[in-house]
Amino acid sequence: MKFILITLYRLTKKIVSYLGYKLEIKKKSPFTFLNLYKSYQESLIASKNETTYITKNYQSSFELLDLNDVEVADKFNILPLFFAFTHEKNEDNNLFLEIGGGHHPIFLYILKSIGKKYKFQILEEQNFKVQIPQEYEDYLKYTYKLEDMKFKDSKVVIFSGSIQYIENYMKILEKIFSNKIKNVFITETMFTNKSEDTFTLQNNMLNVKFPNIFISFKKFNKLFDENNYELVFQTKRKVGKYSHNILNKGEFFVKDLVYKLKE
Repeated sequence: MKFILITLYRLTKKIVSYLGYKLEIKKKSPFTFLNLYKSYQESLIASKNETTYITKNYQSSFELLDLNDVEVADKFNILPLFFAFTHEKNEDNNLFLEIGGGHHPIFLYILKSIGKKYKFQILEEQNFKVQIPQEYEDYLKYTYKLEDMKFKDSKVVIFSGSIQYIENYMKILEKIFSNKIKNVFITETMFTNKSEDTFTLQNNMLNVKFPNIFISFKKFNKLFDENNYELVFQTKRKVGKYSHNILNKGEFFVKDLVYKLKE
């Protein structure tokens, strides 16, 4: 099979050359993350991408994940288990704020696991669009501006693998701290043991690159501690298939975190 593909490539290259053109096949980098930058903006400029995430067309083509296709496993177990064990009757009307829920918000995983329909307000990029089935319209609302998020009405904020993509994530944390949000969940997030955040480019989605922040865990955890939050749950996983062209696999890792406001 490989021999046939090579032969076809060489034949095509000759034909294109005869017509006055040059055929080049650009090899994709084997690394998930590329290079190191001094700031988010520097990495964004280097990406040559018109958005801070995947292409506009890609982000506007989603339908909400069907509940029948929802598989509650791995990181998606954390919130359902937490609320199954800590839920109180007076919390039935809680508003959940999710940062970056995409087309498979945590709402679906809680509903699938414990049968509860909580109201969710989800902050997404302005290019992201999703169709919401009529049966969920009273529970799911997508918002595209931070100032429209109802922090005062919520006791729960969830960063579902999203905080590492947000240039101004400190502004969101300030909202959380000033409104004394009771519980903060951070799942599937890249961290580093370095003293400061590390800026890089993610390189494993379609043919685009976009900024990714390896957050300094020491600095991050200290910030929550200074604002009267306790780290009540954490995981730390090796990066596995993820790789960086400069950093070795011992210099960054994946964590899930649950912070709770101290009483």
